[in-house]
Amino acid sequence: MDPVVLGNAVEAAVQLSIVVRGEVDDREQVIWYAVGSGTIVSPDGLILTNNHLIAPAGVSDKLAELEQQLAAEGKVAHLEVEPDRFMVAASDGRHLPEPRYLAWVAATDPDLDLAILRIDADRDGTPLDEAGLALAPVPLGDSDAMNLGDPVHIFGFPAIGSGSLTYTTGVVSGFLFEEGVDSTAWMNSDAVTSGGNSGGAALNAAGQLVGIPTSGSALDCRIGDTNRDGTIGPEDVGCLPTGGSLTQLRPINLARPLLERVDAAVVGEIGTSAAATLTPESDPLAASLAAAQGCAARGDWRCATNFYRDALASAPGDNSLLAALYDAYLALGRQEAAAGRLDSARVAFHDAQRIDPGRMEAEAELSRIALYRSAISQDGFDGDRHFLEAVNEGAVSLYEDGAFVIEITQAGRISSFPLTTSSLTGQNYAAVLDLRGASGDGMITFETHTDPDGGQWVFAVDPGNRTWEVLEYSGDDAQFVPWAGAFPFPDTVVGEVTTIELRVTEGFPLLLVNGVDLAAAAATPLPEIGAAGELRFGALMTSEGTEPFTAEFESIGLYELA
Repeated sequence: MDPVVLGNAVEAAVQLSIVVRGEVDDREQVIWYAVGSGTIVSPDGLILTNNHLIAPAGVSDKLAELEQQLAAEGKVAHLEVEPDRFMVAASDGRHLPEPRYLAWVAATDPDLDLAILRIDADRDGTPLDEAGLALAPVPLGDSDAMNLGDPVHIFGFPAIGSGSLTYTTGVVSGFLFEEGVDSTAWMNSDAVTSGGNSGGAALNAAGQLVGIPTSGSALDCRIGDTNRDGTIGPEDVGCLPTGGSLTQLRPINLARPLLERVDAAVVGEIGTSAAATLTPESDPLAASLAAAQGCAARGDWRCATNFYRDALASAPGDNSLLAALYDAYLALGRQEAAAGRLDSARVAFHDAQRIDPGRMEAEAELSRIALYRSAISQDGFDGDRHFLEAVNEGAVSLYEDGAFVIEITQAGRISSFPLTTSSLTGQNYAAVLDLRGASGDGMITFETHTDPDGGQWVFAVDPGNRTWEVLEYSGDDAQFVPWAGAFPFPDTVVGEVTTIELRVTEGFPLLLVNGVDLAAAAATPLPEIGAAGELRFGALMTSEGTEPFTAEFESIGLYELA
């Protein structure tokens, strides 16, 4: 398939999930539980899918499956599904899908097992202007023009793909008819699909939507990692289909009346304006450049580097292409570092240096991660949500615009969250907080429960007053009390606070702001805190503060030191 056509299909493929709210082991949670696939078919957010995925009976079955899975893990759950609301997640084709939008059911045809969803809000529920979405749809094709042996390209999120976007190919193997349907009711294909592919896209060679995968191969079903925890065990409920029969595709021509019922103008738009963008380029340079730009637009930077290299093969020494390739390697390295794949990040940064040794950005990124051997945990707050959004007396925590926000409104209150789900075991480590901003009377905190003598410590940084201090937990007072400080930042801390790091070697800590060692500058020793136990990050409002303190975390990371 032409790279531009392929890129368009990747952008239009979405995973659909029910929105589940309730308590799991007495903790409030919001869970997005995948039910299948869908395809964006209009710029203003119409999604074509299967009705059985979003019908009440199907939703109830998925909720029961989730409850059974949690019970098998020994968890007590009391859950409810948010009615008629579905989370829409998208992928760049290389990484797991990320939740982006909420959608509601706009129309259904149970007899044909088809449904239309419409995006109307972002992932947090904030209403969106549909006209301003400007999504990249897949154009509609003509399923009646398909013949035996014609190629079909299947996109979806099957269970056997562990939740990732999966692309398989096959041919039209046959046609089926059924009572009540005047034209072809089904197209058969030998393309491999399974549970999760339902509702996805079957495209022709031109990248046009000609069918909706509705029933996958199901002759063979094996035990597998259905709960996606990385292991196969008794907690895995059900099985994973492995294929062995033909995939049935509902022809797109049967979906046109349903689409027209929702928005008659949309059907006229699809396949005309969109189809023009899918014409393969005859010029190799233009084709490679278009593919690279498409990959970059959806955030698949490895794909972008591949096609920029192809473009350079057609235009060696082109300075604009060299600059674009450098930028793509730089973005890839940052993406890999943010995901905790440090070795891969280093390779990308070195590739950027080879492209242009005179530019310094890649060298700076290499220096930033040089001390780290591997990532223990990392969170950029733009994917799965690992921390509880809550409104408590004196403290609020929430996800907002790709950041995790903590607001403290009660003087003397501290709110903290674990940096890792498992305890540290004595390794040397660095905990890094990347800040988007902070305001009010308070401090950013690292809280350690790693002291072998049972002590607890807080390392606190005040971005507004540009000071730092260390607090120790007092059992007598049942609170944290000052141990050292407050000390002013040294002059070498330039500009706003963007990075705070706690680096621990053999149990002895260093506290750094924007890469500057604060204790060394103040000629002040820090306490030995050990390196085994729990580490948390968070914020506090000073006891004498009057203005609520807000901290916005752009990313957090915990790394083993080299």
